Amino acid sequence: MTTQQPQSDMYIRDVATIRVLADPRRLEILRLMEEPTTVKVVAAALEVPPATLYYHVNLLAEHNLIRVVGHSIETGIVEKHYQVTAREFKLTNPLLTAGAVPDDAADAIYASLLDETKSGFRLAFQQRSDDEPIPPRTPFLSKKALRLSDDQLTEFHARLDGLMQETARLAEQNLATNEKRYELTVVFYEKAEE
Repeated sequence: MTTQQPQSDMYIRDVATIRVLADPRRLEILRLMEEPTTVKVVAAALEVPPATLYYHVNLLAEHNLIRVVGHSIETGIVEKHYQVTAREFKLTNPLLTAGAVPDDAADAIYASLLDETKSGFRLAFQQRSDDEPIPPRTPFLSKKALRLSDDQLTEFHARLDGLMQETARLAEQNLATNEKRYELTVVFYEKAEE
């Protein structure tokens, strides 16, 4: 196996790659390829025949979202081991706001992110420790509605962005450790008029 690790994040700027990414099946494949694995193993996890995944895997590789990191031989057949090229894929906002991504593709990305967050939070809540202080450090959920002036929005965004950059730095720093893993999802938006 190669020792090359995925980069911490990758910005996706072209519409073609966003469209490849915005498919529920391919998002599942990416999640399962966070560590080196084969199409056969991914197919077993998804309970589908491996042949149904090769089209998706080839698209992901073609758009540099996954790469071959090794090979193995099983019953005389060479199997490729794939892994994501980045720990986090980030879409550039101008592409999303310009309407370059079809609604169904954007919906697939949002749904995948929020469904994964919901499942992870539910499991963490079920397994929470009785020893956790009040308020709990984890799991933690908060939803706020607020009004902000333009200056307050600018200040808030700068502080939030700084916190997210610190989160990314800590994630990179502790990547090779056995520390507990945590998930953080941040959704912030201007409420649309109903």
